[in-house]
This record gives sequence, C-alpha cells and structure tokens, in this order.
Amino acid sequence: MHTNAHDALFKTAFSQVEHAAGELRHVLSPELSARIDFTALELRPGSFVDEALKERQSDLLFSAPLGKTSVLVYLLFEHQSTVEPLMAFRLLRYMVRIWDHYLAEHAGAMRLPAIVPVVLHHSESGWTAGTSFEDLLDLDDDARAAMGEHVPRFRFVLDDISHEADEALKARTMSALARLVLWCLRHAREPDELLDRLGKWLDLVRDVRRVPDGTRALRAMWRYILATSERNEPDKVLRRLLAVVGDDGKEDIVSVADMLVERGRQEGQRRMLLKQLGARFGALPDDAVARVNAADMTELDRLSERVLTAATLADVLSDS
Repeated sequence: MHTNAHDALFKTAFSQVEHAAGELRHVLSPELSARIDFTALELRPGSFVDEALKERQSDLLFSAPLGKTSVLVYLLFEHQSTVEPLMAFRLLRYMVRIWDHYLAEHAGAMRLPAIVPVVLHHSESGWTAGTSFEDLLDLDDDARAAMGEHVPRFRFVLDDISHEADEALKARTMSALARLVLWCLRHAREPDELLDRLGKWLDLVRDVRRVPDGTRALRAMWRYILATSERNEPDKVLRRLLAVVGDDGKEDIVSVADMLVERGRQEGQRRMLLKQLGARFGALPDDAVARVNAADMTELDRLSERVLTAATLADVLSDS
C-alpha cells in the first residue's frame, strides 16, 4: 500500500506538465533552464525503471524545445529508506532504454536526443552517495585522467528533500499542488508530525481546491496521508485529519477513507482466495492469478463460494 501511494501521489502531480515545469525549473541550473522552453513541455509515454525496482522507483519522461532542437528530461523519484550508491549506473541503463525507444520510433535516425537525468529523493539519512557516473569507476585520479575520453561522463541532477525545511519547500516557485506533494513526500515517514504541521499548509490546500481538477488532486493527497499512516491507528489518523482540515474537506476525506477500507477488504479476500486455490489445486497458472487479481467484490464472493465444492480449478473459474 505504501509504495503504491508514493507512486500515485508523485504521478498525480508531476505527470501534469504545469506542475512538473516548476520542479524542473527549481532543480536545473539557471543557464540550462533559460534555454529550455518550459511552455512547450510535453509528457512522453513509457516507464524505463527495472521491473524489480518498481516497488521503490517511479519515473516520468518529458520533452521540451532547447534552442533549435529538443531535449528529454528524465525525472526519477526514489522512494526508499536507504541511498542507492549505484544510482548513476541505474540512470545510465534507463537512459539507454530511452534512446533505444527513441530509435525504434525514429527509424534511420543518426543522432540521439540529449537527456537530462533528474532524481527526486527522500530518505531517512538524506542523499549520501555521489551524483557522477565517473566517480563509480574503480580508477585512481591519475588513471581517471588518462582514461579521459574513453569512459561515460555525466552527473545527474539531485533534488534531495529529505531534510528540507517546510519553509523552504513552501517558498519554492512552483504550483501549490507541487509544493503540497513535495511536503507530503518529505514527511511520509513521520505521519504524526505531518498531521501536526498540516494546519500551516491549509492556505495551499484551499488554492489547490480552487483550480481545475484540484479536488481530484486533493483526494490523491488524502489517500496518500491515510495510506502511509495505516500502521499508526488509522481511525485516530482519520479523526486528526478531519479535525485539521475542517468541514471543507470532510466529504472527500471520508470518501477516501471508505475506499481504502474497501480496497483493503478486497486485497484480503484476494489473498485468502489464492491461498485456498493453491491448497486445493496446487501451483496456480498465471492466468488464474490474473483472473483473481482483476476480480471485483461480487466476483470474489462468487469464486470463494465455488472453491469449497468445485472439482477442478476450471470449475471454479468458469463463467457459467
């Protein structure tokens, strides 16, 4: 639940170019930002992270005009409690995948678009590793100088919000939603403190509510706060959240809380059904697992009744 909540909140805000543009303007150098036309920023399709790392990484790819050409900006969100020392290597792998994707779409291209890799990070310690690929190579200074042109050389842009003060986040020149999302991500591991401080951010909450699609964005934020607080007495967290936000947000918050309860009940029933099916029929084929994972509550109830009496797995999953 936690990881899905991180990914959902990150993408709710930053898949919208008007919010992403503020973040990118903030982290890129003034010289580079001045050359990029952020008014023409576009979100590109696809995800390029390793499948095994999707539990702790989310990514977005953008394109924008840069002078007479265009540039790709790759935004990777790292949501884990530790620092990845090989991040520059992972980024290089993702960048190669982006270039492969570009070449597949542009048959015959003889040049590649430039990519600016950006990492948005928060962890308990804050970022402690390097940001340069060259520093990962096992070379002393003299050997590195001699190797010079023969090794990849790039440095990724790092936005480490792990220990950034609330005042600094609130003062960033970006949309109200983008600032709220960064603040929520910053305090994800300290839900009590997040709720204690939320009252000072209600002006931004009101600003978000007034913009188009703002209510949907706030629902994603309430879902994030409740989901990441689920191990800290969820009923107590809900009461505190309602007390801080007040009547303006009550309906949306209660609706989100009910949805999370229902989703939790569904996930619990899915796990139980898969366990029962495995106990009766042995290892389950992928299509059977996918069928259960896609089932709604009505379907789960029907399958749960059948598993008790059906002779075969096919009988349980039959549409009749």
